[in-house]
Amino acid sequence: MEHSKFSLIAAWTVGAGLAGYSETVILTGFCDRATAMGLPLANALVIIDTLHPIYEGHACRWERGQKETSLVEYGRTNEGEGAEAWRTSPFYRLLESGKSFMRWRLTEEVDAEYPTLAKSRAAGMADYLCIINRFAPEGIIGEMDCVYSGWTTDRSEGFSDSEIAALNSLLPFLALAMKSASLTRMTKTLMETYLGRDAGRLVLEGRIARGVADQIDAALWFSDLRGTPRSPLPQPPSKSSRCSTTMPIRRFRPFTSKAATC
Repeated sequence: MEHSKFSLIAAWTVGAGLAGYSETVILTGFCDRATAMGLPLANALVIIDTLHPIYEGHACRWERGQKETSLVEYGRTNEGEGAEAWRTSPFYRLLESGKSFMRWRLTEEVDAEYPTLAKSRAAGMADYLCIINRFAPEGIIGEMDCVYSGWTTDRSEGFSDSEIAALNSLLPFLALAMKSASLTRMTKTLMETYLGRDAGRLVLEGRIARGVADQIDAALWFSDLRGTPRSPLPQPPSKSSRCSTTMPIRRFRPFTSKAATC
């Protein structure tokens, strides 16, 4: 890839992160520009963990020719089927190796070891790149310690060495932009979960100065419990009541496993 083309993609990606674009918009713009400038991408997947009371993280998937890039939130991978599926994924293999990059030419031999890559080969893919961009210790928040990405091509000869080098050089820009977008999403979620929707919104708007008050609509409930019978045996609070006192009750979208997004 020519240096001028590389610079254009890098500059757009950094600008998208600074502008506060969503993860799906960032990945779409990155992949569309990369393919227009010669990288033979067919599919791309970016995964990043987060801090969330229900989900472990989310994954963005781009597919050439599709109108929209999808975002899927996945559950915990430290137990059960999710853990087993994660341990058979290329990302887990890369993480355990300590490397930052691995490549698989998609063949029958690879199918037996990695079910997700078998699906890619069945869909006509020929080559797969698995890359991890790790954060420094000071930049880690909870389980958010890196950005995983997977890249496939359906070109029979696969990726060339120069194309792999170009992609590896561009990915730090993409990882930084995706981290920025994910941190914004995570902050909004934590504010809403632990402070409530309205209070969280006010905090994020900067309403945090001491001594500043607002008029709000409120209702006061007074109950006269004199003369009401008491339970013969004190009962400990139920699990549901304990949860309701620590965070608002919210509805979350159904999620998949981390490995299922690979």
